[in-house]
Amino acid sequence: MHVMLLCKVVDNYGDIGFVYRLSRSLSEKHPELELSLVVSDLKSFSQMAPGIVDCPMQKYGGWNVLDWNASDECRNFFTERPAPLILECFQCGRPEWLDEILFSEKQKSTVQIVNIEYLTAEKWADDFHMLKSGTRSPLVKKMNFMPGFTPRTGGLVLDDDFMESLSDGKSALKKIESCLKKSCGEKSAEKIISHLNGNFFNVTVFAYDRNMENLARALSEFQDSMKEKDSDFSLNVFAASGLSFGRFEKAWNELGRPFEMTALPYLDQKAWDALITLCDFNFIRGEDSFSRACLSGKPFIWNAYMQDEEFQLVKVRAFVDFSERFFMERNASVQFENFRNAMMIYNMTEGGKRGIEAEESLSGCNTDECEKDAILKILLDSGVSIDAFRDMGRNLVSNGNLAEKLEPFFKT
Repeated sequence: MHVMLLCKVVDNYGDIGFVYRLSRSLSEKHPELELSLVVSDLKSFSQMAPGIVDCPMQKYGGWNVLDWNASDECRNFFTERPAPLILECFQCGRPEWLDEILFSEKQKSTVQIVNIEYLTAEKWADDFHMLKSGTRSPLVKKMNFMPGFTPRTGGLVLDDDFMESLSDGKSALKKIESCLKKSCGEKSAEKIISHLNGNFFNVTVFAYDRNMENLARALSEFQDSMKEKDSDFSLNVFAASGLSFGRFEKAWNELGRPFEMTALPYLDQKAWDALITLCDFNFIRGEDSFSRACLSGKPFIWNAYMQDEEFQLVKVRAFVDFSERFFMERNASVQFENFRNAMMIYNMTEGGKRGIEAEESLSGCNTDECEKDAILKILLDSGVSIDAFRDMGRNLVSNGNLAEKLEPFFKT
């Protein structure tokens, strides 16, 4: 069966990260499928999938990879090789050349479109999952498919590489080391691996373009507090390349470089996943890294994609509500309140309104000091709250693999 996956890149890595991961998992479970990935930004794709180049059509990993914007080449390819199943990822819409094919008078066979929505913990996801949607042709069927956090949704992608890193730390280290040796040489690779093998409390920092001063201050105070209990305690921050790196490095320098900071080169997806599973705390952003952090069993704070009127706080609050029971089952109510406050404050825009999800308990907490204190508390809680995060990760794995939940569409 020929399957088309559509990806219009909005967030540099979240959209294509999900599509790349889903494609790998589909091929792992169903090697008989012919996959064609139609991507609007091949440069972003190449950062996590070394070997992808900027051209209209190419073969990669056994897949056809096409440039969304190469209208003539795409139109000709899919006219000659129709795809009866189209996975339309993250409300990306369809390119004009595809609609010309689908709604042409020459179209005689049935096509199934599966609209894979953004990941959300909002309760409506359960009811929206697998709902039919209309199109302007009886031959073009459409179904909504919700990734999610409950058994009633499509769950999360559990690709083999990530699951191997999750269960086998040595394998995770090998993935990181292999990637680093290719991208930055033997010496740089050894330095980063030594931090993971050493007695460091390792933290990842990967965020959107935002104020990083409060995070840097919280990390510095966290190290000071931990050193009072254990003089050998050392903090290392893996600062990821991208939008947040410059501002975090600047804040770190202005504080006098109070803790170890390791600048990461761009890592391929398998190595980045492995790093998330090995670190002690993750500050992550977007969609794809968020799903990996949820599954990792490690404490984390998520930077959601910012939206007008602070609407990102709706998604943040929904996830916080979902996570509450894992804390309560561990009698960690104080840690949950600290996690809730840190998540909400960290996701408020700089100087912005608090939005419809702000609560009375956060009133007056839009200051830098409040954000710093909230982050510091959840870092200090990490030794206690890790059990809640582990329980959550195991629960999400038990919901099953999103790629396998797409299997009914392969039989249509």
